[in-house]
Amino acid sequence: MDFDGVLCDSVDETGTSGWKAGGAIWDDMAADRPSPAVLDGFRRARPAIETGYQAILLMRLLLDGADPDALLADFTAREPEVLARAGRDVAALKTLFSTTRDRWLAAEPEAWAALSPLYPGVADWLRTLPADSDCFIVTTKERRFVERLLSGAGVAFASERIFGLDYGRPKEAVLAELLACHPISTVCFVEDRLATLTRCRAQPGLERVAMRLAGWGYNTMDERRTAERLSIPVWGLTDLFGSFDQEIRP
Repeated sequence: MDFDGVLCDSVDETGTSGWKAGGAIWDDMAADRPSPAVLDGFRRARPAIETGYQAILLMRLLLDGADPDALLADFTAREPEVLARAGRDVAALKTLFSTTRDRWLAAEPEAWAALSPLYPGVADWLRTLPADSDCFIVTTKERRFVERLLSGAGVAFASERIFGLDYGRPKEAVLAELLACHPISTVCFVEDRLATLTRCRAQPGLERVAMRLAGWGYNTMDERRTAERLSIPVWGLTDLFGSFDQEIRP
């Protein structure tokens, strides 16, 4: 399972962390929090981004007055320009985003965690899973943040079953590793980003992976319709909760 947009509704925390990190680059982002209007725009445009550091760039564009709905379509095209304006490369922005999040977590742990709640029912469901269940988290969030949010929700989840950004491998590579460890099983990958599912599905050797789009996560109605046309089932939360009780096929 992915984490943000599948298990955790982290949109407000991600947007606020992106804003705070942007304050280290641009003087007009020096306020401690984004305005309600900018944060609302981030919620609407959130499906446009894949990983945390991009929140810095998305927040910059929203403050500049970009239309959130337009960014759903053109953020990728606009990203290089705003990256150049930031005067830092992707690696530097990743570091800035991570360290900003760390400082905020250290200073206001309860406020930080409150903006990243698990989706309704997720904590209870995770607690019911047996300790040896073949359940893994594959995410572009750093593992320590995932562990902090799960433990804060009272969920014990084995650290070695969390493949985070710091693992250093793309999701398709992690899926290939899991397939190798489960040679006669179907691996089911639940992800809220359609572009990630289609990218993974196109990789040779991943034919045994059952791709599922998390319809409650950070995607649009058009993306859910496209997933159905591509024969990628769109799940609801109840499908996730019942996944260990049903036969899943690629």
